[in-house]
Amino acid sequence: MELNHADPQYQKAMSHYLAGEWAAAETAFGELRSADPDNTFFLLILGNIRYSLGKLEDAIATYREATAINPKFGIAFYKLGVCLYRMGRLDEALDAFSAVVAMGSESHAMAGYFVGLIQFFLGKDEAAAAGFAAFRKTSRESLIANFYLAQLKIKHKAYGEALDLLTELAEATPDFAEVYYMLGVAHYGLHNNLEAIKSLQRAVELNPEDERARTKLTLLTDVQWP
Repeated sequence: MELNHADPQYQKAMSHYLAGEWAAAETAFGELRSADPDNTFFLLILGNIRYSLGKLEDAIATYREATAINPKFGIAFYKLGVCLYRMGRLDEALDAFSAVVAMGSESHAMAGYFVGLIQFFLGKDEAAAAGFAAFRKTSRESLIANFYLAQLKIKHKAYGEALDLLTELAEATPDFAEVYYMLGVAHYGLHNNLEAIKSLQRAVELNPEDERARTKLTLLTDVQWP
């Protein structure tokens, strides 16, 4: 059935939803869904409401109904992944987010980030890098992927690639101490010792409690760093 925005019942249900009146909204959209059981929009909204109420199992079931009806319903897969991620069901969350990424132009940009993050947690470096790279490609305004990609590049001694990622990140976040520590590590790996010292000094300026940076500075300068 085609969605009728002029339907008073729909308008009342949506007013509850927009006002954050979750219990009333759940009842109202539940009635709409009963009258039109294959309406994936109603299922999506019901899933959102149940998520907001903390009914994660119910939200998961609702999003699964929506994706069963429409296997290309990217936003429902994304919401499903978020619920599963919150519950620690990482393998299932990964499946949901991967489905979104596979939809290409229809995908939610953050799905690639979650794919990368879950794979990162699971120690699957190559898959994690692919997920973060996908996120970086679809969401250039966000540089959070640079941070994780750089960690992976450093882990695998690809210091030049890490340096490019971290330089871009440092320009956008000049007071992020961890970025300067990682820059120091990358420069050291490339034998750029002077640049490594500068980066590590900046890391200590921003975070005087960083013993890792102090230790590396001592090794590089033969001076006990205060």
